[in-house]
Formats: sequence, C-alpha cells, structure tokens
Amino acid sequence: MKTRIFKHSLLAAFAALALNTTVAAQDSVVAPPAPPAPPKVYVFKENKAFKKNMADLKIKMKDLKVKMGKMKFKQNADLKFAFKDFDKNFKENFKDFGKNFRDFGKNFAGSFSELSPNFSEGFKNMDGISFNNNFSDDEYKQKVASGQITEKVKNYSKSYSADGNDILQINNKFGKVVVNTWAKNEFKVDVQMKFGSEDEDFVNKMIEGSSISDSKVGSIVSFKTNLPRNTNSHGNTHMEINYTVYMPAGNTLDLTNQFGSVTLPDLTGKTILRVSYGALNAQQLLNKDNDVKVRFGDATLVTFNGGKLDIGYGKLKAGTVSNVNADVSFGGMTVDKLKNNVDVNIKYGNGFDIGSIDKSVRNLTINASFTKIKLDFKEANSFNFDVVTKFGGFNYDDDRMKVTDKSPSDSERGWSSTKTYKGYIGKSNSDGKIAINASYTDVKFY
Repeated sequence: MKTRIFKHSLLAAFAALALNTTVAAQDSVVAPPAPPAPPKVYVFKENKAFKKNMADLKIKMKDLKVKMGKMKFKQNADLKFAFKDFDKNFKENFKDFGKNFRDFGKNFAGSFSELSPNFSEGFKNMDGISFNNNFSDDEYKQKVASGQITEKVKNYSKSYSADGNDILQINNKFGKVVVNTWAKNEFKVDVQMKFGSEDEDFVNKMIEGSSISDSKVGSIVSFKTNLPRNTNSHGNTHMEINYTVYMPAGNTLDLTNQFGSVTLPDLTGKTILRVSYGALNAQQLLNKDNDVKVRFGDATLVTFNGGKLDIGYGKLKAGTVSNVNADVSFGGMTVDKLKNNVDVNIKYGNGFDIGSIDKSVRNLTINASFTKIKLDFKEANSFNFDVVTKFGGFNYDDDRMKVTDKSPSDSERGWSSTKTYKGYIGKSNSDGKIAINASYTDVKFY
C-alpha cells in the first residue's frame, strides 16, 4: 500500500514539475503586437468588417490568455525528496506523458491557426472602396444615381523618363495599385481619386485638398498620395485612390500601400514592397535581392527568386521559391517547390507545407513553433538531417529516411520534452543539409 501511495505522489509531483516547466515556457511567449491604427488623415466611421476583425482578434487573445492561466500549478515543495527514490516503473507510468504535452501543443497552436486565416480573410478584398460606407456596392451606386450621395472624381497622370538605374517609388493608401510593364524607358503613373458622401461639403474638401506629389531626385522618381487633415464628415463616406503604373520590368520598384491590394507582373528588377491591410498578388519576382513585407493580408507569388519575405497575420502561397529568408507569423506558408538555399522562421500559424524540394536545395533551415511542418522529399536529392523537437513529434518514411542517432534513445528510461533525430535521406554523406528546430510542432517528412 505504501508503495502505491508513493507512486501516486511521485507521479503528481513530477507532473507538477513538467507542467510548471511548460507554463514557464509559455509565459515567455510574446503576445502578438496590436494592429497598427489607420493613419489619422481624417475622422471617419470605422468600417464594419474592420471593426469586427479587431474585436475578434481581442477575443481570441483574451481566450488564449485564460487558457494559459489555467495551466499554472504550484510546484510541490518536497519534489527533490521524491526524486531521491525515483520509481523503477517510471517509463511505463509515463508512457503517454509526452503525448499529452504534444496534444497540448497542438491545441495551443490551434488557437493561432484559427486566428490568422480568419483575420486576414476580412482584409483580402480591401481596396479602399468601402471606407466609412455602410452600404453595399449596389446600394451605394443607387444612392449616387438618385442624388442622395454626392460623388466626385479627380484624375492625375504624370510621366518621367527613366534609365536602367532609376528607382520608382510609390506611397499610397486607401486604394489598389496595379503595376504593368512596357518597353519604354519611362515611368508613367495614372491615379483616379474618387470621393463620395451624403455630406457634399466633405466631398468638396477632399477633392480640393487631395493631391499626388511627384519628384525626381537623383535616381529616385517618387509619387505619394496626400490627403487633407482634420476633415470631418456627417454621413457615410466612400473613398478610393487607385494607381495604375507603367514601368520597365528591369527597374527597381519601391512600393508602399496601406488599406488596399497590390498586383504585380513579371519583374526582373529589385522589388521592395510594404503592403498592409490588403492582399499582394504577384507573378514572377525574378530578382535575387527582393524585400517583401505584408501585414494583415495574404500574399500570392508565382515565383520568388530570392531575398526576404516577411508575412504577418496572413497566409503566404507561392509556386517556386528559391534563395529565401522568410519570416511568417500568425499565418501559414504553402510552397509548391523549394530551390537552392532556404531559411524559414514560422510561428503561431496553420502550417508550413512544401509540395516538393528540388535537387538544387543545399541548405534548408527551419525554426518553427506552434504550427506544423510537412516536407515532400519525393523529388529531392540526398540530404543529411538534424531535427530537434520540443513537445512535438517527428514522423518520417522508414523506406527512404534513416535515423542514425536519436537522443534520448528508445532504450533510455524516462521521458524527455526535447528529442534529437539525426540521419539521412537517400544516400549518406551528402552535401545537402536540413536543420529543423521545432517547438510544440509536429514535423513530417514524406
């Protein structure tokens, strides 16, 4: 009887220690940054979808905080004494202990996987057309036609000659930017500014006070949207500032757009993008030194030939990606094919899914937490791999993938939250290297 009582006490004590360790790790998790507030260009009523998304985000983060709080347990003061007479049957008693923590990790990560797709969904069609407008598009058009809403349009067009070293810089908000390429040595920007409201004075002030500033200083040709400050409206308002851009494919493009989508064609020049509260849709970005950052919106790329990718609160979907340094948070990353060298940091999302790994890949480094990793090696060459999991699992195909070293080994007693797997895919002693560090994450090779 005494032995049984000791066993139960020991199990409870060790569980408390492990849970305390887990909570300590969770306490270090940094809460997601608050979404940036819209620029204070003028006072306006919040868009319903935007307001709902903000409220949903706060609720999810509050629920997550409650879940983490419930996991806190007081550590047993006599834990050290209990470990002096460690039970010989510990491994059997705790055979499902690791699984329970893996399940916890999956559930914890699930809170974020549900958060990011739903949140970015609300911004995917945000092209500036619905700001302060509580009507549907059809209702808005009917009210314009009936005269209940005053709508005015202001157009702008400007061209600059450009050589191969010139940089096109665009800074817009509340509208979409569509880029086209042509054979002319010239940058051309056409802008349509449209304002509508039940308050005609507001429309007149916006039309009169809005402008596009442009300049050429050295090798930089810039265009920027300017909106009047402290402009109040007493009714529903509608605004959109849409850019249509023409440029040579080989010039550098430096583009910032807030609250609107960006659409790009094939580009060979360097692309620097800052897109927030809107979607990015790009064809082939063929330069090897691109710099792309998207916040609160999804990014879709046909080809990304090199550089930095930084996606937050949205999903990344790409065809072929090579020579990339990627950071993805509160979202997922799906790539059809990886090529050359790849370094990925991904956390709090709905997964990192790779369709195929090309034979050209030599170094693949992944740091992941609270998400899932799936890698397809059917078309891959030989690789050596080093996988470290913390409160997670590693699944692989025994026929093609061989684990040569596992720590702790299967013969060792006890349970460990951290496990290391070293081995190879195809043939050993390959030049290809895969390094994965995963926390609260399942890793799958197939």
